[in-house]
Amino acid sequence: MGENVGAAMSRAVAPDFTARVFARIGVDRYVVAASALGDVFVAWRAAGVSAVRVAADDAAFEVWYGERFGRRAVRGIEDDAISQAARAKLRGDDVEVPIDLGECSPFERRVLEKAAEITRCNARPYGWIARELGDPAATRAVGNALGRNPVPLLIPCHRVIRTDCSVGGYVFGSNAKRALLEHEGLDFNAIERLTRQGFRYVGGDDGTFCLPTCGTIATQLGEPGYVGLRSLDEAHAHGLVPCSSCRPIAA
Repeated sequence: MGENVGAAMSRAVAPDFTARVFARIGVDRYVVAASALGDVFVAWRAAGVSAVRVAADDAAFEVWYGERFGRRAVRGIEDDAISQAARAKLRGDDVEVPIDLGECSPFERRVLEKAAEITRCNARPYGWIARELGDPAATRAVGNALGRNPVPLLIPCHRVIRTDCSVGGYVFGSNAKRALLEHEGLDFNAIERLTRQGFRYVGGDDGTFCLPTCGTIATQLGEPGYVGLRSLDEAHAHGLVPCSSCRPIAA
């Protein structure tokens, strides 16, 4: 009889029961997860992952979290679908992760959503995001919004760099940013050679021209059909059209 009651109670507990309980009492959960930068703290609530950060220990993370979000976070004793997805994404798996950007301003959300479109082995300038959002003069505001990204690595703000193709700032440090981009496939030695020669774009053998940080195109300069370009006029003179992926005219 006791076993039957226990089994019935177990079946009656909804999968999101724990998340709803924590949401009701206004407390978020966090775990430590492996990432390309080592262990990071990952906090989440019912709406999705709310923070990814490096911290000295649990206490330091909880203090930072309280100051940033104005609510508590406690160490989770179990994973659920959200934290499992976050762990998988941080391992490099191509999975969807619910993200909670509820504490971000509308502009910050737009910037972060645009940054989330940048795929592995790619980087885009800050000005590219500003132009894509319809406000070319907002480059500095874009940088500030990315600097407040609550979920770096899950929203890849490390894939947004300076116009001169130097990596720029990053919450985990510029060296970590460059290491992440190189781990994802960008060859910064080749990119830096291009920029030293004054090339802003690379023309490809498919009739398009790209930013130097569009995939591996920087490594192909010098091969038949590839040419370095110093301006849009030069690209047009070669009869090239903009790459539909990196959309270089928006840079």
